[in-house]
Amino acid sequence: MELLDEIQALGKRVREYGPNIKSEEATKNTLIMPFIKMLGYDPFNLNEVVPEYSAPVGEYKDARVDYAIMSEGQPIMIIECKTYGDELNSKKCSQLLSYFNGCPARVAVLTDGNRYLFFSDLEEPNKMDSKPYMELIVDKPDTSLIPELKKLSKGKFNLEDAISSASQLKYTREFKRIMAEQLESPHEDYLRFFLKQCYDGPITSNVKERFTPVLKEALGLFIKDRVNERLTSAFDDVNRKEKEALAQADSKVADDAAAADSNSEEGIVTTEDEKAAYYIIKSILHGIAGGDEVILNDFKGFCNICYAKKSQIIVRLYFNKLPYKVAVFDTGEDGKRNQDAVQIESVDDIFQFAERIKAAVQDYKK
Repeated sequence: MELLDEIQALGKRVREYGPNIKSEEATKNTLIMPFIKMLGYDPFNLNEVVPEYSAPVGEYKDARVDYAIMSEGQPIMIIECKTYGDELNSKKCSQLLSYFNGCPARVAVLTDGNRYLFFSDLEEPNKMDSKPYMELIVDKPDTSLIPELKKLSKGKFNLEDAISSASQLKYTREFKRIMAEQLESPHEDYLRFFLKQCYDGPITSNVKERFTPVLKEALGLFIKDRVNERLTSAFDDVNRKEKEALAQADSKVADDAAAADSNSEEGIVTTEDEKAAYYIIKSILHGIAGGDEVILNDFKGFCNICYAKKSQIIVRLYFNKLPYKVAVFDTGEDGKRNQDAVQIESVDDIFQFAERIKAAVQDYKK
């Protein structure tokens, strides 16, 4: 099973059991140990995972962190656990910092079983940073973080790669946070920067008060216009080339079931949700695949979305009955093409598979 699929399965577990968890021990057993196992480490093998790992600092000789992930007898990552739903505040980060300073691990994790904060020592060697470089919410995962999470998994743990990307992740995360703050409440310096580009008069208090809401609205409209521009371009491309794409598509199909269904179109109905999914995938692949290269090929039991020809399936939609399922035909770690279907709650959930869908197309291009 792909790491994203495992995270989604764990997210379902968080939603199901999380509200009933009332203790740190229950959080460990129900949520955190499965997370450790998901990364490929055996939580019951002391050569891989040591619970209550000793991390003495100064006068605190008995200080112990909840878990240490081990490699060749040395800790490579430590995990401090809190009860599900606990606030992961600065006090708890300070506790993790002391453990970090008491052992040679370069990656530290603070978690309540759903929210995972990843720290390192990017600013000062051997001293944990005050802010995390990555934050993962298991029940609402950011799919762009999957490659970074893989760098911490068993057999792929590469400290140099992980730390190298951690620096970029940290500042990207901070820049995004700052931009979100500016969208909500523009700082005086930020406002002054814009005013200097277009306002010739003195920047007085009245001027700043007048233009602050104007800047806030302009920033929101700019982002909205950019999103609409991209979507309009994608949909225009779809509308212009859809008939040509379907006409030029290769009649060959990828499997015997599809071949059997293709002999008869009787009873095949392309639903509105299948069409919506098709347009979403078109949008995801805008700039990667031409509008005439993304093909909808519907059958009685499922609907294929293909690249360039019908034999090159990107996504298979199982939308004929609830619950809806989606299979993305990208290449797994074993070199074989994935076909496992994953349950989704709505058509919009297809956006979660954006990176895998792009990778599936790239596989066909090789």
